[in-house]
Amino acid sequence: MNVLSRIAAGGRACLRAWRRIPRAGRVCFVIAFVNVAIWSVVIPPFQVPDEISHFAYAQYVAETGSPPPQSGGLQYSQQEYAALLGLEWGAVIGNPNARGVITVPQDQALRALLRENPNPLGAGGTTVATNQPPLYYALEAIPYWLSPSNDILTRLAFMRLFSALMAAGTVLAVFLFLRELMPGTPWTWTAGALMVAFQPMFDFIGASVQGDNLLYLASALTFFVLARAWRRGLTVGRGAAIGGALALGMLAKLTFLALMPGAGLALLALAWRARGPGWQLSLRMLATSIGVAVAPVALYVLLNVTVWGRGSPLAGGLASVTSAVGPISTGGVSWHATLDYAWELFFPRLPFMNHVYFPGESPLWTLWLNGSIGHFGILDYTFPAWVYNDFRDLVYALAALSVIGVIRLRHAIRPLLGLFAGYTVMAGGLLAVIGYLSAQAALGGSYPFPQARYLFPLLALYALAIVLATRALPRRWAPVLGGLLVVLAMAHNLFAETLTISRYYG
Repeated sequence: MNVLSRIAAGGRACLRAWRRIPRAGRVCFVIAFVNVAIWSVVIPPFQVPDEISHFAYAQYVAETGSPPPQSGGLQYSQQEYAALLGLEWGAVIGNPNARGVITVPQDQALRALLRENPNPLGAGGTTVATNQPPLYYALEAIPYWLSPSNDILTRLAFMRLFSALMAAGTVLAVFLFLRELMPGTPWTWTAGALMVAFQPMFDFIGASVQGDNLLYLASALTFFVLARAWRRGLTVGRGAAIGGALALGMLAKLTFLALMPGAGLALLALAWRARGPGWQLSLRMLATSIGVAVAPVALYVLLNVTVWGRGSPLAGGLASVTSAVGPISTGGVSWHATLDYAWELFFPRLPFMNHVYFPGESPLWTLWLNGSIGHFGILDYTFPAWVYNDFRDLVYALAALSVIGVIRLRHAIRPLLGLFAGYTVMAGGLLAVIGYLSAQAALGGSYPFPQARYLFPLLALYALAIVLATRALPRRWAPVLGGLLVVLAMAHNLFAETLTISRYYG
């Protein structure tokens, strides 16, 4: 009875916290969840990059209670192999004429395969996901077992809905982040959050079983709690919240390690601002944040080494910080070449650089911008070319407006410079890690595979840039531009869903 009382008390506390969130934020959360849930139905099973690997990891955790051993055995369970065969998964990828299972005979053949009850427990073989921390997959074990059916496709559908909740949580965190930075203009909170909620590639990944979804949530929460502590002051409680967000990120995916230097810089700046006549309270707040961040990660490392026998999670782990870039070369690539390649991956080539790694159009447009606009499926179908060309013009205009917005708000931004220094290092750390791993893969003889979704831990900054662009206009016109951009994002999202329906069901 005592346990039930505590659960009830916790539920009431959560309900009170939910009610304290502005109604607009709650509406954004619901809109985001419904939108991503629709995407989860539209996208055929496993037609998202690496979903087969992430599902296999989650299924192994659900069936055994521990992460996969990363053995040399089969990567997936017999049940998943049967589902992939029945779905004609391999034949659909890269073949615009292949739709997968859309006819009654195909569906009957698929159901017959699954009725044979192949074993749902796999060997835990190594995939692009298996050396990641197990938190996301342990959470996905909840809908796996709550599914009303043991059918793998039903379980996948419920697990996708759980990911949709994480995506909605990311949108809510962005809303709260903007609330802290722009307390005097409530409409900007909603506009920025909805720009994320209707971002098609974010929705596409959010609608799948993908470890990135917890990473995006943890990253958005980190941006939010740092902004909250900066505006309202660092306390022991807020220090613990920062530590909790950092722990969540480190246990979500190794990519989050790229954000840690910047987050640490922002935390040190917060502690410096909170110093009083004595340093005791400031040091206590800093120690609380660090302790909350480190304790669960240390426990994970201990379990990984002593109980699960998987070795150090960082042994070779840098090779998986962006998980899908491919095998990383351990030698033969100079630092000079690595730096040149990493720079050219994001920025225009400088005259003194020795190599031209991208002789055509810059990856800034072909990979990052176009990929963010939409490269769907297993990167095998896209929008018509005019969509990317028109969006490029829009990006130029919004970038210019964002600069004007910063200039207009410079007096309000100046007190936040320490916070934004931390954010800048967070963004730079992510770009540096992606650039380094991509360079090692490409120049070391492996297939380079960077994708636009690797930048989505910075979605909070994307929303902020959009809001700053609207603030470039006079006060009465700024909300109008914000509303127009949200409508454009909705149209973009609907176009992407229609494109997906046409690809697989047309």
